[in-house]
Amino acid sequence: MRVAIIGGGPMGLAAGYYALKKGYSVDIYEKDNVLGGMSASFNFDGDIIEKYYHFFCKTDLALFELLKELNIYHLLKWKNTTMGFYYNQKLQPFGDPISLLKFDGLDIISKLRYGFLAFYSTKINDWSSLDRKYAIDWIKSIIGEKAYSVLWDKLFSLKFYKYQTKISAAWIWNRIKRVGLSRDSIFKESLGYVEGGVKTIIDSLEKALLEKGANIYLNSPVDKILIENNTLKGIKIKDTVLNYDKVISTIPINILQHLITDEKIASKYKDFTYLDVMCVVIKLRKPFSKHFWININDEDIKIPGIINYSALRKDIKSNIVYIPFYLPKDHEFLKKDEAYIKELCKSYLKKINKDLKDEDFLAFSINIYKNAQGVYEPLYLYKLPPINIANNLYALDTTYYYPEDRGFSESVRIAKYVVDRYL
Repeated sequence: MRVAIIGGGPMGLAAGYYALKKGYSVDIYEKDNVLGGMSASFNFDGDIIEKYYHFFCKTDLALFELLKELNIYHLLKWKNTTMGFYYNQKLQPFGDPISLLKFDGLDIISKLRYGFLAFYSTKINDWSSLDRKYAIDWIKSIIGEKAYSVLWDKLFSLKFYKYQTKISAAWIWNRIKRVGLSRDSIFKESLGYVEGGVKTIIDSLEKALLEKGANIYLNSPVDKILIENNTLKGIKIKDTVLNYDKVISTIPINILQHLITDEKIASKYKDFTYLDVMCVVIKLRKPFSKHFWININDEDIKIPGIINYSALRKDIKSNIVYIPFYLPKDHEFLKKDEAYIKELCKSYLKKINKDLKDEDFLAFSINIYKNAQGVYEPLYLYKLPPINIANNLYALDTTYYYPEDRGFSESVRIAKYVVDRYL
């Protein structure tokens, strides 16, 4: 039987891999000229790195199993990383009990309440009650207004903007828990990467797919998914209709609605909101910080955080920093020119690290990914259309990970689930 996979990101590639293992003939269609989707890599001034930063946690079990099958598990490396927090005009250590107690900006009660939130989140297994609450309300109920204002307000307002009050508590809990469980001890955070970056995994998946007989078509966006009487009839690329027994779509569902020819089915996908991401990648002459992840609360800096990638990746010799801007589709920043964005990012980094000079900025890349982040409201899972949306058509995207956030391991997990259950 023939199956078409729409989308050549981690989920699409993993779905193709597992479908091949079940004996299907697999064709994968990707609209871009490279595989990977949001996990695609590029040549950045001589360094092959991801367009959008990646890291792994010790709970990413589905990914680990895939790495073993691809014979690249030995390339998975772990690094003890630290977090920083820029507040009150200074960068302070954060993310462990000692640094929390020393943090300048909160009273001792607020610090203890914040510590309880981090610990408590790792112990919650049944998230059904959180699914009915809003994230901001839930966090405030545990840590209080003061700690929320200092530690969380900018994270919500500068990531979700007008949607910040609508975010589900279950989603933010899961993010806290995932990182909280990726520790060697309460004092040591441990995050992972694969040598060579995510490109190593994408390349290994591609190699396995091709060796097992899959066809991969780049620069091949699917224009239509043909449905008649609630049953898949095929896909259309330009003027060519291709017949398949089954189709798995892994593209954002708000785009999928424009491909499906059945209006009733297509309408099920119209009310889902996504943010775009503009990720600015910067190469510096000198290290930016010892911290991997830096949260920010500063009136002059309009981003919630900075990722100092070189503090994680031992295999990268350059000093690489990522600055992500998550933006609603109507945000004015998406209309700014590159020169403005570069100067703005330079000013942010120079404010946090006052030793940086203009000549220390060696290279910039501005990468934009549409529909990168779902806006997860309470009871989100119940609002999603079923995966088996029509006979022989299976549609899902990263929002179906809920309450999990986007992640390579979740892409692998849900791809295997769909193939095991529906094919």
